[in-house]
Amino acid sequence: MDTPRRKLRNLHMENVQNNSTPIRIPPSPMLKTLGHGTGVSVYRLDRSPKLGRIRSPWAVKRITQRTRAKKDTMFNDRIIHEAAILRKLNHPNIVGFRGVIKSSEGVDALALEMCSTSLGSILEERHDEDLGPLPAKHTFKMIMDIAHALDFLHTEARLLHGDLKSFNVLVKGEFEICKLCDFGVSLPLDENGEINFHKNPQLQYVGTQLWSPPEIMDEVDIIDSKADIFSFGLIIYETLALVPPHTLELDAAFNSSSIIELENSQEQRRQLNYTDEGNMSVNDLDGSVKDVNAAADALVDTDEDDTKENDISDYSLSHVEQAYGTRPPLPVAFQLSDDYNCVVELFYLCTNAHSEDRPAARTIWQCFENNAANVAASSDSASD
Repeated sequence: MDTPRRKLRNLHMENVQNNSTPIRIPPSPMLKTLGHGTGVSVYRLDRSPKLGRIRSPWAVKRITQRTRAKKDTMFNDRIIHEAAILRKLNHPNIVGFRGVIKSSEGVDALALEMCSTSLGSILEERHDEDLGPLPAKHTFKMIMDIAHALDFLHTEARLLHGDLKSFNVLVKGEFEICKLCDFGVSLPLDENGEINFHKNPQLQYVGTQLWSPPEIMDEVDIIDSKADIFSFGLIIYETLALVPPHTLELDAAFNSSSIIELENSQEQRRQLNYTDEGNMSVNDLDGSVKDVNAAADALVDTDEDDTKENDISDYSLSHVEQAYGTRPPLPVAFQLSDDYNCVVELFYLCTNAHSEDRPAARTIWQCFENNAANVAASSDSASD
């Protein structure tokens, strides 16, 4: 006997309803915090099994309570902007879009594919444990994966990422794959692969000043995709120096000063970055943002004279600001093996002052593709 069509239709509607259950995100205190950004936090959302199948967790980005209290819609608008961009991007080296959810209070939350960690976190750990530069085979893998992502962005999606840094590179497993994330301040490229700020005054490069290219610091009217390449070169620098660009001197001041308490220095130095407004800040583990001078005060023994305090804060920070948009010097303390020759060479090429002298993303991954297997084999044999 045939099944009645009405019954089939009802079963179909039940399945549709089951598969489209609204996503509910618990309050922030009930979620594990994965990281913090300017005005936003990222949480882990563990999803319950469905139809007997275990579902992978998601990363959820939404504005912080402090941002909400200020009634500033800018950061929520960026989440909406990022969701609109990621919805259209489909690339293995770009973090996956999972959905966007609006709360009853009108706050948007962006659900994303979750990765193990970020490159920035890995480099911080290596720095704190004095492990030396990121292994060459891992650096090669990161370079190729992110170069593939940038090639796709610049040539197919016609987008400038606009905020490349190590914390916006996600890593799965033991560098099984690297993915680019955080597209909240990305900008559209025109048919010539450029952004004309004079013709499009509504567009603004936000980025993060430590990683900004010289053309941004010089406030030129027209930039192109090579602005991302300069910032990419500074990510490569981070894999070698283990500190954000231009902060090597500041890091040395923290480490060499006898008035720094060791535990506090490791805690406060963690997540050293610049806010979108360009002011240096230190994010503590609770996600609060402090002015860097306040952070320097916390690191300096108040019984010491003011001269040493100024040496750590004012002098070092003024040098950092003067270095924006330049190629930072590599640390002399590290003895790099020949495996790093291509990495160092690429760092210099990507950070050329003139954008036309920097390689395109496609050129980078094509050149490195043939070398990756040799470097991996060499590194493996050296560790045996």
